[in-house]
Amino acid sequence: MESYESKRGYGLVLMILTIALYNILILIFLKFTNSYIVANLLKLLLVACNIYQVYYILLFSSVKCSIDEENLKIYAIWSLKKVIIPLNEIEGYFMTTGKIKGVKLNGIAASGFVMGRFVIDKIGMSRMFVTDNKNVVYIKTKHMNYAVSPLNYKGFEEDLIYHDIPVAQWKHNVNNSYNLHKDKYFIVPLMIVSIIILILTLNPLILHLKNAIPDIMPLNFDAKFKPIKMGTGKQFAFTQMLYGVLNMALLFCMYYASYFCAKYDRKSAYKYIYLSLVVALIFLIMQFKILINFR
Repeated sequence: MESYESKRGYGLVLMILTIALYNILILIFLKFTNSYIVANLLKLLLVACNIYQVYYILLFSSVKCSIDEENLKIYAIWSLKKVIIPLNEIEGYFMTTGKIKGVKLNGIAASGFVMGRFVIDKIGMSRMFVTDNKNVVYIKTKHMNYAVSPLNYKGFEEDLIYHDIPVAQWKHNVNNSYNLHKDKYFIVPLMIVSIIILILTLNPLILHLKNAIPDIMPLNFDAKFKPIKMGTGKQFAFTQMLYGVLNMALLFCMYYASYFCAKYDRKSAYKYIYLSLVVALIFLIMQFKILINFR
């Protein structure tokens, strides 16, 4: 079995600088914000950005590929990330060099590297493990394309030829026959987030109509959850309902973003609904926390 290291360009330095910039900017905003809601959303953003960037830093630093008599393997992060492609399922390959053009569904990219799921011009949906764009090898299978950038690209190509993998060119077609409403991984979180938003919006209205909200309620909080603005129970109900409406707008945008992504890759569409779910859940938890502490 022959193993091939990936050629690594300047991407690692760029990703480290990016994560440092994200952390500095978010921490600055956290220091100067005086809003409990904004502070919690910034903390969530900080955690999410760090996890996302660290994952791709580790992927970039460790991705390799190998070819044996049966499979082409792409692996990284101490083999925790592994893609196994049977050789008998590979329909062809071809090589390119230079700038990679496409649409990012998820992942990270700059002018010299691309990692994640992308719709590449003239190639289609591809899982990209490209750490340097000077010599990129695209591998075609029936359901997915893959791209790697081995340091010894000539040896890698010779290995493919030895295993009777032909050079090929191909075109991709956009899938317009998708139906996310038949996909439980999409429809279940969509239903959950819709219910959460309804509760977030209607709960304060119902409590207000039942006179279950005190006459004086906090409308805004500082980062330590201390009230900085008080108002009537009616104002509190209206403010909370407004948060519900804003979450409806976010869900609407995420819903259509999911449909756009589903044309190319169904799994990439899920993240938008889950993002809306997380945000709505945070607002609902904060609403309940206010009601528990100040009713």
